[in-house]
Amino acid sequence: MPTARASFSSEHRKWTDLSLRALVGGLVISTLGAGTLALTTPSIASAAASGCTDVLATMTPGTWETKSDADPSVPVGMLSTVGNSLKAKYGDKVELFYTNYAASAFDQGKTYGDSKATAIDAISDKVSAVAAQCPQTKFIFSGYSQGADATGDIASAIGNGKGPISADKVLAVGLLADPGQGTDGESVVGPPVAGTGIADPRPQGMGALKGRVATICDPKDLYCSINKGQNSVMGALGTVLSKSPGASDSTVVGGGSRLATALTSDFSQADLSGIGADVANLGTALNVPAGQSVNIPAVAESATSLLGTLSPLADLLGSGAANPASTSQLSSAPAGTPENAASQVLANANGSDLSGALSAVTKIADTATQLAGSGKTSLAPTSPEIGALSTTAATLGTQVAPLATTPTDVLGQASSVLSVLKPQVVVNQVLNVATGVTSINYQAILNDLTMLPQKIAALDVAGAHLIAGDLNNQFAPLVKMAAGVDLKWISQILSVIPDPSGSAQIAAVVCNILSGVDIVRIANNVGQIQEIAWAVLEGNPAALAGLLPIGLDLASAATGMLTGKATKTDASLLGKTSAASVSATQITGQAQNMDLSGLTSSLTTMAGSQSAEDLATLVGQGLEAASFYTSGAHTNYGELTVDNSGRSALQWLSDWFGIQIQRAA
Repeated sequence: MPTARASFSSEHRKWTDLSLRALVGGLVISTLGAGTLALTTPSIASAAASGCTDVLATMTPGTWETKSDADPSVPVGMLSTVGNSLKAKYGDKVELFYTNYAASAFDQGKTYGDSKATAIDAISDKVSAVAAQCPQTKFIFSGYSQGADATGDIASAIGNGKGPISADKVLAVGLLADPGQGTDGESVVGPPVAGTGIADPRPQGMGALKGRVATICDPKDLYCSINKGQNSVMGALGTVLSKSPGASDSTVVGGGSRLATALTSDFSQADLSGIGADVANLGTALNVPAGQSVNIPAVAESATSLLGTLSPLADLLGSGAANPASTSQLSSAPAGTPENAASQVLANANGSDLSGALSAVTKIADTATQLAGSGKTSLAPTSPEIGALSTTAATLGTQVAPLATTPTDVLGQASSVLSVLKPQVVVNQVLNVATGVTSINYQAILNDLTMLPQKIAALDVAGAHLIAGDLNNQFAPLVKMAAGVDLKWISQILSVIPDPSGSAQIAAVVCNILSGVDIVRIANNVGQIQEIAWAVLEGNPAALAGLLPIGLDLASAATGMLTGKATKTDASLLGKTSAASVSATQITGQAQNMDLSGLTSSLTTMAGSQSAEDLATLVGQGLEAASFYTSGAHTNYGELTVDNSGRSALQWLSDWFGIQIQRAA
């Protein structure tokens, strides 16, 4: 790889292609159209070289719209309409190149940043090759979502003299839903956009390409329009997830790049629907008929295949992502959907001895691979090595029975959801918990938890009833926030988010403390105390006998909340154990010495800040962040009206590219 391109790829790895189901409608239509872009269009000379076209139109699809081995000549995804339009108008004068790259986000063992880097490389390779062979060819660039992220980075590099071609060869650049929206030198087409892209604008701008770069963004699409000053935790999380391990600026986000890796599942080698067959094949390979030898490479192959399925599943269960809140949300999905299938698989995985099975399969795969590597390609079934392997494999059928007996169609559907469950749960639950932290009156709760057992001990029934009523109301948002989530895991996530407002760090400490508190037990005790006290006040003195035992239990349960301290959270909670992916950022020593009571003044200040209000509004509007397995948040660009003539974003791009080709002819 040329030095300039290597430097470019390492500088521009940003956001994660989170799919945010934004509300669509009520758009303010801008009068900005193609005619308002101050373009200096290069002319097209005759591309006389054999196999050359006048124009190469590079179209880079979004997440999951393509893959590395796709045919780049076949239009796909959001931009297929644009490419088909150009081809219909200009025929062989235009070559279409639909960038074939990983186009993934956390599901195939690649972070979003890693995936985007493959797009940058693929675009650079194609453009460099065409420019070398066809010096007269001009170029059009377009990208959607993750593809726009990569395309915008390429355009910025070209405009600043660091790209695969010179700026004079570029006719136009069109970006849809660009996570780098707001870059200097772009022209916004369509509805005005208040925020910037969640990946942050490109610091070097578009340089010499200013006036040739058009960007279109639905104002409610948080990929390309978010106010990070108001939505601090959301914005900071987006920045973190955009980084790739090894990126040149990874030190800026501390453990953030490792967080992105920790949230990445590798289901690329998983065959959930074939788990039963793999177990059976492994047994068959080890238990051959009398007189035959055991084929060691076949054993290694079967074990390795099974390992590819069990490893990401066990990793997922070992993280905090498969918590009751997320699994209940999946199980409530309609029968027959991938989400519902995922809930069934998770339930059956929890019913299996996945840890034991993974350990057994790993041992078999490692041993068989070592034997094959030492030249032992076959062994007698009576050999000690085969005996040991057979003994290990004998338990597999029982260990994975609940999984193996799951209907194959259910297993097959589940992979698409399970592979992105970790980042989906992180964004949904972290945002909700971070918001919930600011909505709770901790000082009032702590004061009442101190007083209530005292009122009960003094048999002050009226006082106990009054305080219990207050606590019931005060505890409601706390119970709602913590219901079914893994607060230790969420605390670990929050602790590595570099949020300048401090919201994430305070929320991390609070979650850490609350993770050691039996919130449901306290809430139930308070509810029972209120009921008993009411019964006594209503004329049933016999009910008083039940008050003291519950008061004692409450006093015991409340101790953790009244005296709890933040502690270091285990890095393995993020679900990865490799050194490269362990979260580096822990809660600071100062924060670890703070108890919940000591945090209340900070929480009170934060709860009244504009940052907290805006974050609460963000979640309150029902913006469900991180539906990674669909693109429902920003797929309306075929309908989004961008000018007074009523053209959609895709129609406008097609027409604009056509105009630039005609002007240059």
